[in-house]
Amino acid sequence: METATPTLNALLAEHARRTPERPFIHHRDGTLDYRRTQALVECLAGALHALGLGPGARLGIALGRRPEGVLAFLAATRIGALPVALNPALEPRLLLDFARAQRLAALLAEGETLAALAAGEVPEGMALIDRAGRHPGCVSWPELLGATPIASPPEPESGQVAYLNFTTGTTGRAKGALATHANLYWNTRAAIEAFALGSDDVHLCMFAAFAHPHELFCRALQTGGALVLLEEISPRAIAGTIRAFGVTCMMGLAPMYRMMAGACARADLASLRLAESGGMYTSPEINAAFAARGGVPVMSVWGSTETSGVALANTAEGYRLDGSMGRVCPHYQARVVDEQGRELPPGEVGELLLRGPGLVSGYDGGIALAGHQGWYRSGDLVRRDDDGFYYYVERISGMIKVAGLKVYPLQLELLLGAHPGVREAAVLGRPDRRKGAVPVAFVVPEPGAELDAARLRAHCRAQGLPNYMVPRRFELVDDLPRIGSGKIDKRPLRTLVERGSLTDG
Repeated sequence: METATPTLNALLAEHARRTPERPFIHHRDGTLDYRRTQALVECLAGALHALGLGPGARLGIALGRRPEGVLAFLAATRIGALPVALNPALEPRLLLDFARAQRLAALLAEGETLAALAAGEVPEGMALIDRAGRHPGCVSWPELLGATPIASPPEPESGQVAYLNFTTGTTGRAKGALATHANLYWNTRAAIEAFALGSDDVHLCMFAAFAHPHELFCRALQTGGALVLLEEISPRAIAGTIRAFGVTCMMGLAPMYRMMAGACARADLASLRLAESGGMYTSPEINAAFAARGGVPVMSVWGSTETSGVALANTAEGYRLDGSMGRVCPHYQARVVDEQGRELPPGEVGELLLRGPGLVSGYDGGIALAGHQGWYRSGDLVRRDDDGFYYYVERISGMIKVAGLKVYPLQLELLLGAHPGVREAAVLGRPDRRKGAVPVAFVVPEPGAELDAARLRAHCRAQGLPNYMVPRRFELVDDLPRIGSGKIDKRPLRTLVERGSLTDG
């Protein structure tokens, strides 16, 4: 199967031949059609090769949602090099540490990040590429664009690793998943079939450029459609972009849809036919608010680094707006199993297992996927209803056992979030000598809300929570820590809990 699938570069070359003047990348700086994109990628591939990059070499890309990131990605895969997307907001010291650990041959960055990197101890043999071409001592990106095109390098094969896609690392050390061209093709194919995507669609992906970076462009590339790259995250900017470019398909996070529901006019979103939400739980309240304003429901999806992207989805053919992650996408299979690997019936909570051609083969360094008899173990606890819709329950590592009884933090977070004075909540377990663990809650109040532990405890009991599920401690905070992609990062909260910094109250 893999040998028959086209690579990213073969897809680009085919569209450049068939529809050369069709727009591919829209950005505030202008539009690139398929022919111009192909020409730039060939020049950049030649320039990277001249810098010493070749098969297996690693190119770091520390940019936001910009055209240069897409071009660099495709130029690297053209010569068999591996793009590695990095968070440009990381401290330069951490970026350099990562560059050393990953043996980057070159690193593309810009602005203050680039200047700070250049002032640091750049790893020997690593080229720093300045996107703006202004910093002395760095390789100029504009000059790379004028390089001689690559002289007929061997075309990458579909089974060849396309890039290193790093896990978020919210539950442990980040790992680089080895995503092949075939993995990306089949994951994208699954989305195309699930959402009935075509060449007339215009895609706007608002995920962080370093989190599943191929999501920025792969759907447009595979269908011959167009994409829009937007760096700013604000309701006004997103709505203006949708209106200006006739965006039909948007990918974003739940907080973005919540902001848009409160600030965008319906006319701004008139072209939108698909609003896709991933990366975190999307509440029915957010869904209802956006549907009322935008005219389309928010389609919740589930995917992971290991599945190369979306593997479960709500679609126009069948969706639930009650927090479901949707059904299994084409070209994937899923099961729900108990701790012994036995398949569970609908309604029972168990671990989500998946398989399909979109799954990566393993991680950098020879680390294998967690598996069970050929199935990937996701580490997520879910339940499936009688109609095949899946519901997220909790990470296995986040489940709390109170005197042997299972407590799922998401259930408590949703219940606390239903209080009118609560904007957001995060629940995790605290070690307890008598019960093994007890739940504690970090709560962000709505502005002006009068909240305290007694009110929150009374709310929990009024909702019928048994005593063992009521958080032992309520900590009011101004905000919750997050990773760069926008997900809540419970690691700093867990550190507070493990240090014994919280007392009951």
